[in-house]
Amino acid sequence: MVLFGAHGRMGAAIVKAVKGDRAVVMHAPLGRGDAPPIHGDVVVDFSSPEGSKSALAASKRLSAPLLVGTTGLPAETVEALRAHAAVVPVLVANNTSLGVALLDGMLHRATRVLGSDWRVELEEWHHAAKRDAPSGTALQLARTAREGGATLPDGSIVAHREGTVIGRHEIRLIGPFETLSLRHEARDRALFAHGAITLATWLCNRPAGWYTVRDWLAHRLGAAG
Repeated sequence: MVLFGAHGRMGAAIVKAVKGDRAVVMHAPLGRGDAPPIHGDVVVDFSSPEGSKSALAASKRLSAPLLVGTTGLPAETVEALRAHAAVVPVLVANNTSLGVALLDGMLHRATRVLGSDWRVELEEWHHAAKRDAPSGTALQLARTAREGGATLPDGSIVAHREGTVIGRHEIRLIGPFETLSLRHEARDRALFAHGAITLATWLCNRPAGWYTVRDWLAHRLGAAG
């Protein structure tokens, strides 16, 4: 694994997680200004919108799969990543929590099954220092709800920023006579690191193409029968 953004909070968590995973080898944990990697089976990026360009260049040079967990990417970078997906597998994820991936999948199925008679409400909590509100994860969940036929404007998402909360998302599906609640709560930031390692490992066995976490989930559900 070649990791960009190794000195950031998420990068440091991945480095720590890899040390406890015998199946993964960290060839190059890279910070800003570090020399480009010589070898590596997969490139993982948790750096910055600018650093993602370096990760893309490394993936091209190594012909290696690319997992991008950096958020706030400009449109031109996303376009370049999509073009690169014609050569290697590329996965861009706003959130590498496997639990959130399952939450998103359950919401997608629930909204398709329940229909327009049910109303969707979305509320999220994050630490006080988090700048974006709603979060990228909340916006993704809202898109998923709308894909299933629900009406959920971005402006209706309730976003709380308080204390040191890592992340909590709660979805309420409110029908004429009953209510269904879906909830995910992050208890340790290590979950994002372990999720990133799982996704990166999975990506190594995929053909070239553009992937999302939902593709990983579909693969897992298929494998589970």
